[in-house]
Amino acid sequence: MIKPDIRDFTRPELAGALIALGEKGSRADRVFNCLYRKDAESFGAMSGIAEELKARLADRYSLQPVCAAEKLVSKTDGTIKLLFRFHDGAAAESVILFNKETVSVCLSSQSGCACGCGFCATGGLGFRRDLKPSEILGQFAACGLAAGRTPDSVVFMGMGEPFLNWTNVRKSILILSDNKGRNFPQSRITVSTVGIVPVIKDLADSRLAIKLAVSVITADGRQRAGLTPMEKKYPLSEIMEASRHYCARTGRAVFFEYIFFDGLNDSPQDAQKFLELLKGLNCKVNIIMYNPAAAAPHSGLSEKNAGLAPGRMEKAKEFQKIMMAGGIRTHLRRERGADIRAACGQLAGGAGEDNRPAVRQ
Repeated sequence: MIKPDIRDFTRPELAGALIALGEKGSRADRVFNCLYRKDAESFGAMSGIAEELKARLADRYSLQPVCAAEKLVSKTDGTIKLLFRFHDGAAAESVILFNKETVSVCLSSQSGCACGCGFCATGGLGFRRDLKPSEILGQFAACGLAAGRTPDSVVFMGMGEPFLNWTNVRKSILILSDNKGRNFPQSRITVSTVGIVPVIKDLADSRLAIKLAVSVITADGRQRAGLTPMEKKYPLSEIMEASRHYCARTGRAVFFEYIFFDGLNDSPQDAQKFLELLKGLNCKVNIIMYNPAAAAPHSGLSEKNAGLAPGRMEKAKEFQKIMMAGGIRTHLRRERGADIRAACGQLAGGAGEDNRPAVRQ
Protein backbone atom coordinates (compact mmCIF):
# COMPACT_ATOMS: atom_id res chain seq x y z
CA MET A 1 0.00 0.00 0.00
CA ILE A 2 1.38 3.39 -1.02
CA LYS A 3 1.31 5.93 1.78
CA PRO A 4 -0.22 9.35 1.01
CA ASP A 5 2.32 12.14 0.62
CA ILE A 6 2.16 14.61 3.50
CA ARG A 7 2.71 17.44 1.01
CA ASP A 8 -0.71 16.80 -0.51
CA PHE A 9 -2.26 18.59 2.49
CA THR A 10 -3.01 22.28 2.81
CA ARG A 11 -2.11 23.65 6.26
CA PRO A 12 -5.69 23.32 7.61
CA GLU A 13 -5.82 19.75 6.27
CA LEU A 14 -2.46 19.04 7.89
CA ALA A 15 -3.82 20.29 11.22
CA GLY A 16 -6.74 17.88 10.83
CA ALA A 17 -4.35 15.01 10.09
CA LEU A 18 -2.37 15.78 13.24
CA ILE A 19 -5.55 15.87 15.32
CA ALA A 20 -6.47 12.46 13.90
CA LEU A 21 -3.11 11.23 15.23
CA GLY A 22 -3.95 12.56 18.68
CA GLU A 23 -1.66 15.58 18.30
CA LYS A 24 -2.42 19.28 18.67
CA GLY A 25 -3.52 20.89 15.42
CA SER A 26 -1.42 23.93 16.26
CA ARG A 27 1.70 21.88 15.55
CA ALA A 28 0.80 21.97 11.87
CA ASP A 29 2.48 25.37 11.52
CA ARG A 30 5.84 23.97 12.54
CA VAL A 31 5.55 20.89 10.35
CA PHE A 32 4.44 23.07 7.42
CA ASN A 33 7.42 25.34 8.02
CA CYS A 34 9.80 22.38 7.89
CA LEU A 35 8.30 21.21 4.61
CA TYR A 36 8.24 24.49 2.71
CA ARG A 37 10.70 26.90 4.31
CA LYS A 38 13.37 24.47 5.43
CA ASP A 39 12.71 22.04 2.55
CA ALA A 40 13.01 18.93 4.72
CA GLU A 41 13.45 15.90 2.48
CA SER A 42 12.68 13.35 5.19
CA PHE A 43 10.77 13.23 8.45
CA GLY A 44 14.06 12.76 10.30
CA ALA A 45 15.33 16.06 8.89
CA MET A 46 12.46 18.05 10.41
CA SER A 47 14.07 20.32 13.00
CA GLY A 48 12.14 21.30 16.10
CA ILE A 49 9.71 18.36 15.80
CA ALA A 50 9.51 15.75 18.57
CA GLU A 51 11.02 12.39 17.62
CA GLU A 52 7.81 10.59 18.56
CA LEU A 53 5.78 12.77 16.19
CA LYS A 54 8.32 12.27 13.40
CA ALA A 55 7.99 8.51 13.83
CA ARG A 56 4.18 8.65 13.78
CA LEU A 57 4.19 10.80 10.66
CA ALA A 58 6.66 8.49 8.94
CA ASP A 59 4.46 5.50 9.80
CA ARG A 60 1.37 7.09 8.22
CA TYR A 61 2.71 9.29 5.41
CA SER A 62 5.45 9.47 2.79
CA LEU A 63 7.89 12.30 2.09
CA GLN A 64 9.84 11.53 -1.05
CA PRO A 65 11.66 14.28 -2.93
CA VAL A 66 10.43 14.87 -6.48
CA CYS A 67 13.56 14.83 -8.63
CA ALA A 68 13.93 15.67 -12.29
CA ALA A 69 14.92 12.64 -14.35
CA GLU A 70 16.51 14.77 -17.06
CA LYS A 71 17.52 18.36 -17.68
CA LEU A 72 17.83 19.99 -21.10
CA VAL A 73 19.30 23.44 -21.68
CA SER A 74 18.67 25.43 -24.84
CA LYS A 75 21.80 26.55 -26.66
CA THR A 76 19.95 29.47 -28.21
CA ASP A 77 18.42 31.22 -25.19
CA GLY A 78 19.31 29.28 -22.01
CA THR A 79 15.78 28.01 -21.42
CA ILE A 80 15.76 24.91 -19.19
CA LYS A 81 13.38 21.97 -19.51
CA LEU A 82 13.04 19.43 -16.71
CA LEU A 83 11.55 15.98 -17.27
CA PHE A 84 9.96 14.29 -14.24
CA ARG A 85 9.09 10.61 -13.97
CA PHE A 86 6.91 9.73 -11.01
CA HIS A 87 6.63 6.49 -9.02
CA ASP A 88 4.17 4.86 -11.46
CA GLY A 89 6.07 5.87 -14.60
CA ALA A 90 3.86 8.86 -15.39
CA ALA A 91 5.87 11.73 -16.89
CA ALA A 92 5.58 15.49 -16.95
CA GLU A 93 7.78 18.42 -17.93
CA SER A 94 8.45 21.89 -16.54
CA VAL A 95 10.13 24.85 -18.23
CA ILE A 96 12.28 27.62 -16.74
CA LEU A 97 12.42 30.91 -18.66
CA PHE A 98 15.05 33.55 -17.97
CA ASN A 99 14.05 37.13 -18.67
CA LYS A 100 16.27 40.20 -18.20
CA GLU A 101 15.85 40.37 -14.43
CA THR A 102 13.25 37.72 -13.63
CA VAL A 103 12.73 33.97 -13.76
CA SER A 104 9.43 32.38 -14.80
CA VAL A 105 8.50 28.73 -14.45
CA CYS A 106 5.89 26.81 -16.42
CA LEU A 107 4.42 23.89 -14.47
CA SER A 108 2.45 20.84 -15.58
CA SER A 109 -0.84 19.86 -13.96
CA GLN A 110 -1.35 16.48 -15.63
CA SER A 111 0.64 13.72 -17.24
CA GLY A 112 -0.63 13.91 -20.79
CA CYS A 113 -3.89 15.67 -21.60
CA ALA A 114 -7.43 14.68 -22.55
CA CYS A 115 -8.23 17.83 -24.56
CA GLY A 116 -6.71 16.52 -27.79
CA CYS A 117 -5.86 19.89 -29.36
CA GLY A 118 -4.51 19.15 -32.84
CA PHE A 119 -1.64 21.62 -32.58
CA CYS A 120 -0.29 20.42 -29.21
CA ALA A 121 2.19 17.62 -28.57
CA THR A 122 0.76 16.95 -25.11
CA GLY A 123 -2.69 16.48 -26.63
CA GLY A 124 -1.21 13.91 -29.00
CA LEU A 125 -0.12 11.79 -26.03
CA GLY A 126 -3.59 11.35 -24.60
CA PHE A 127 -4.36 11.44 -20.89
CA ARG A 128 -2.31 9.47 -18.35
CA ARG A 129 -3.41 10.91 -15.00
CA ASP A 130 -3.79 14.01 -12.85
CA LEU A 131 -0.80 15.23 -10.88
CA LYS A 132 -1.11 15.53 -7.11
CA PRO A 133 -0.26 18.74 -5.23
CA SER A 134 2.99 17.19 -4.01
CA GLU A 135 4.03 16.46 -7.61
CA ILE A 136 3.14 19.98 -8.74
CA LEU A 137 4.97 21.54 -5.78
CA GLY A 138 7.91 19.22 -6.42
CA GLN A 139 8.23 20.73 -9.89
CA PHE A 140 8.31 24.22 -8.38
CA ALA A 141 11.07 23.24 -5.92
CA ALA A 142 13.12 21.51 -8.62
CA CYS A 143 12.78 24.53 -10.93
CA GLY A 144 14.05 26.80 -8.17
CA LEU A 145 17.09 24.59 -7.67
CA ALA A 146 17.80 24.41 -11.41
CA ALA A 147 17.41 28.18 -11.78
CA GLY A 148 19.58 28.87 -8.75
CA ARG A 149 16.92 31.14 -7.21
CA THR A 150 13.27 31.36 -6.27
CA PRO A 151 11.13 31.94 -9.37
CA ASP A 152 9.48 35.34 -9.75
CA SER A 153 6.35 34.04 -11.45
CA VAL A 154 4.53 30.78 -12.07
CA VAL A 155 2.27 29.81 -14.94
CA PHE A 156 0.27 26.60 -15.24
CA MET A 157 0.77 26.23 -18.97
CA GLY A 158 2.77 23.02 -19.12
CA MET A 159 1.35 19.57 -19.78
CA GLY A 160 -2.36 19.07 -19.13
CA GLU A 161 -5.47 21.20 -18.69
CA PRO A 162 -5.27 22.75 -15.18
CA PHE A 163 -9.03 23.24 -14.89
CA LEU A 164 -9.62 19.51 -15.45
CA ASN A 165 -7.47 18.91 -12.36
CA TRP A 166 -8.70 21.97 -10.51
CA THR A 167 -8.96 20.38 -7.05
CA ASN A 168 -5.26 19.51 -7.01
CA VAL A 169 -4.12 22.67 -8.81
CA ARG A 170 -6.10 24.83 -6.39
CA LYS A 171 -4.58 23.02 -3.41
CA SER A 172 -1.07 23.47 -4.80
CA ILE A 173 -1.74 27.21 -5.17
CA LEU A 174 -3.03 27.45 -1.59
CA ILE A 175 0.02 25.58 -0.28
CA LEU A 176 2.46 27.59 -2.38
CA SER A 177 0.98 30.91 -1.26
CA ASP A 178 0.51 30.02 2.43
CA ASN A 179 2.27 32.61 4.62
CA LYS A 180 3.55 29.85 6.91
CA GLY A 181 5.26 28.21 3.97
CA ARG A 182 6.79 29.64 0.80
CA ASN A 183 4.46 32.67 0.93
CA PHE A 184 4.55 32.96 -2.86
CA PRO A 185 2.21 35.80 -4.00
CA GLN A 186 -0.93 34.57 -5.74
CA SER A 187 -0.77 37.67 -7.93
CA ARG A 188 2.32 36.15 -9.58
CA ILE A 189 0.53 32.91 -10.47
CA THR A 190 -1.29 32.48 -13.80
CA VAL A 191 -3.48 29.53 -14.74
CA SER A 192 -4.08 28.93 -18.44
CA THR A 193 -7.12 27.04 -19.71
CA VAL A 194 -8.53 26.08 -23.08
CA GLY A 195 -11.87 27.26 -21.70
CA ILE A 196 -13.44 24.98 -19.05
CA VAL A 197 -16.44 27.23 -18.42
CA PRO A 198 -17.67 25.94 -15.01
CA VAL A 199 -14.21 26.37 -13.47
CA ILE A 200 -13.75 29.86 -14.93
CA LYS A 201 -16.96 30.79 -13.11
CA ASP A 202 -15.81 29.00 -9.94
CA LEU A 203 -12.52 30.91 -10.02
CA ALA A 204 -14.39 34.19 -10.50
CA ASP A 205 -16.43 33.54 -7.36
CA SER A 206 -13.47 32.35 -5.27
CA ARG A 207 -11.09 34.36 -3.12
CA LEU A 208 -8.06 33.36 -5.11
CA ALA A 209 -6.06 36.32 -6.45
CA ILE A 210 -4.38 34.46 -9.31
CA LYS A 211 -4.46 35.55 -12.96
CA LEU A 212 -6.59 33.85 -15.60
CA ALA A 213 -5.37 33.11 -19.12
CA VAL A 214 -7.71 31.66 -21.74
CA SER A 215 -6.39 29.97 -24.87
CA VAL A 216 -8.97 31.34 -27.28
CA ILE A 217 -6.75 30.05 -30.16
CA THR A 218 -8.80 31.79 -32.84
CA ALA A 219 -11.83 34.08 -32.94
CA ASP A 220 -13.87 31.88 -35.30
CA GLY A 221 -15.86 29.16 -33.52
CA ARG A 222 -15.99 26.79 -36.50
CA GLN A 223 -12.29 27.18 -37.07
CA ARG A 224 -11.63 26.64 -33.38
CA ALA A 225 -13.68 23.42 -33.40
CA GLY A 226 -11.26 22.00 -35.97
CA LEU A 227 -8.32 22.76 -33.68
CA THR A 228 -9.65 21.72 -30.28
CA PRO A 229 -12.42 19.20 -29.51
CA MET A 230 -13.26 21.19 -26.35
CA GLU A 231 -14.99 23.78 -28.53
CA LYS A 232 -17.89 21.33 -28.91
CA LYS A 233 -18.37 21.03 -25.14
CA TYR A 234 -17.57 24.64 -24.23
CA PRO A 235 -18.28 26.89 -27.25
CA LEU A 236 -16.39 30.13 -27.69
CA SER A 237 -19.56 32.13 -26.96
CA GLU A 238 -19.89 30.48 -23.53
CA ILE A 239 -16.19 30.98 -22.81
CA MET A 240 -16.48 34.70 -23.52
CA GLU A 241 -19.58 34.94 -21.31
CA ALA A 242 -17.70 33.25 -18.46
CA SER A 243 -14.73 35.57 -19.02
CA ARG A 244 -17.00 38.60 -18.74
CA HIS A 245 -18.35 37.18 -15.48
CA TYR A 246 -14.78 36.76 -14.24
CA CYS A 247 -13.91 40.38 -15.06
CA ALA A 248 -17.07 41.69 -13.40
CA ARG A 249 -16.57 39.67 -10.23
CA THR A 250 -12.82 40.16 -9.77
CA GLY A 251 -12.04 43.49 -11.43
CA ARG A 252 -9.04 41.79 -13.03
CA ALA A 253 -8.16 41.47 -16.70
CA VAL A 254 -8.27 38.19 -18.61
CA PHE A 255 -5.26 37.22 -20.71
CA PHE A 256 -6.34 35.77 -24.05
CA GLU A 257 -3.87 33.60 -25.96
CA TYR A 258 -4.19 33.66 -29.74
CA ILE A 259 -2.24 30.96 -31.60
CA PHE A 260 -0.94 32.38 -34.88
CA PHE A 261 -1.10 30.01 -37.86
CA ASP A 262 0.05 30.85 -41.36
CA GLY A 263 -2.87 31.46 -43.72
CA LEU A 264 -5.45 30.27 -41.20
CA ASN A 265 -6.20 33.09 -38.73
CA ASP A 266 -3.59 35.73 -39.56
CA SER A 267 -5.41 38.23 -41.78
CA PRO A 268 -6.56 41.79 -40.96
CA GLN A 269 -10.12 40.45 -41.20
CA ASP A 270 -9.27 37.88 -38.52
CA ALA A 271 -7.95 40.69 -36.32
CA GLN A 272 -11.19 42.63 -36.75
CA LYS A 273 -13.21 39.53 -35.86
CA PHE A 274 -11.11 39.12 -32.70
CA LEU A 275 -11.64 42.78 -31.78
CA GLU A 276 -15.39 42.29 -32.10
CA LEU A 277 -15.21 39.23 -29.84
CA LEU A 278 -13.35 41.19 -27.15
CA LYS A 279 -15.50 44.33 -27.29
CA GLY A 280 -16.03 45.81 -23.82
CA LEU A 281 -13.80 43.26 -22.05
CA ASN A 282 -11.01 44.12 -19.62
CA CYS A 283 -8.33 42.01 -21.26
CA LYS A 284 -4.87 41.62 -22.67
CA VAL A 285 -3.84 39.50 -25.65
CA ASN A 286 -0.78 37.35 -26.17
CA ILE A 287 -0.07 36.40 -29.78
CA ILE A 288 1.74 33.07 -29.75
CA MET A 289 3.34 31.71 -32.89
CA TYR A 290 2.37 28.11 -33.57
CA ASN A 291 5.26 25.80 -32.77
CA PRO A 292 5.38 22.59 -34.81
CA ALA A 293 4.72 19.81 -32.33
CA ALA A 294 6.09 16.32 -32.05
CA ALA A 295 4.49 13.57 -30.02
CA ALA A 296 4.77 9.89 -29.31
CA PRO A 297 4.79 7.54 -32.29
CA HIS A 298 1.30 6.46 -33.42
CA SER A 299 -0.34 9.27 -31.42
CA GLY A 300 -2.08 10.54 -34.54
CA LEU A 301 -0.80 14.08 -33.93
CA SER A 302 0.98 14.27 -37.28
CA GLU A 303 -2.34 13.70 -39.03
CA LYS A 304 -4.14 16.25 -36.84
CA ASN A 305 -1.67 19.06 -37.49
CA ALA A 306 -1.13 18.33 -41.16
CA GLY A 307 -1.11 21.61 -43.03
CA LEU A 308 -0.56 23.77 -39.95
CA ALA A 309 2.40 26.13 -40.18
CA PRO A 310 3.82 28.91 -37.96
CA GLY A 311 2.53 32.37 -38.72
CA ARG A 312 4.78 34.93 -40.36
CA MET A 313 6.32 37.63 -38.20
CA GLU A 314 5.41 40.50 -40.54
CA LYS A 315 1.76 39.43 -40.45
CA ALA A 316 1.87 39.02 -36.68
CA LYS A 317 3.17 42.56 -36.27
CA GLU A 318 0.41 43.91 -38.50
CA PHE A 319 -2.16 41.89 -36.54
CA GLN A 320 -0.76 43.36 -33.32
CA LYS A 321 -1.04 46.92 -34.69
CA ILE A 322 -4.69 46.40 -35.58
CA MET A 323 -5.45 45.02 -32.11
CA MET A 324 -3.68 47.88 -30.35
CA ALA A 325 -5.40 50.45 -32.56
CA GLY A 326 -8.64 48.87 -31.40
CA GLY A 327 -7.69 49.53 -27.78
CA ILE A 328 -6.52 46.02 -26.83
CA ARG A 329 -3.17 45.66 -25.09
CA THR A 330 -1.44 43.08 -27.28
CA HIS A 331 1.91 41.38 -26.77
CA LEU A 332 3.69 39.41 -29.47
CA ARG A 333 5.34 36.69 -27.47
CA ARG A 334 8.91 35.78 -28.20
CA GLU A 335 9.06 32.01 -28.07
CA ARG A 336 11.96 30.34 -26.30
CA GLY A 337 13.30 26.85 -25.97
CA ALA A 338 12.11 25.59 -29.36
CA ASP A 339 15.42 23.79 -29.95
CA ILE A 340 14.67 21.55 -26.93
CA ARG A 341 10.92 21.40 -27.63
CA ALA A 342 10.13 23.54 -24.62
CA ALA A 343 8.04 26.15 -26.45
CA CYS A 344 4.24 26.38 -26.21
CA GLY A 345 2.58 23.20 -27.46
CA GLN A 346 5.77 21.15 -27.62
CA LEU A 347 5.87 19.38 -24.24
CA ALA A 348 5.52 15.64 -24.66
CA GLY A 349 6.90 14.10 -21.48
CA GLY A 350 10.09 12.94 -23.18
CA ALA A 351 8.23 11.10 -25.96
CA GLY A 352 9.74 11.39 -29.40
CA GLU A 353 12.92 13.10 -28.13
CA ASP A 354 15.81 13.12 -30.56
CA ASN A 355 19.35 14.46 -30.76
CA ARG A 356 18.69 18.17 -31.01
CA PRO A 357 21.16 21.04 -30.43
CA ALA A 358 20.92 21.26 -26.67
CA VAL A 359 22.96 20.57 -23.58
CA ARG A 360 21.68 17.37 -21.92
CA GLN A 361 22.51 17.18 -18.23
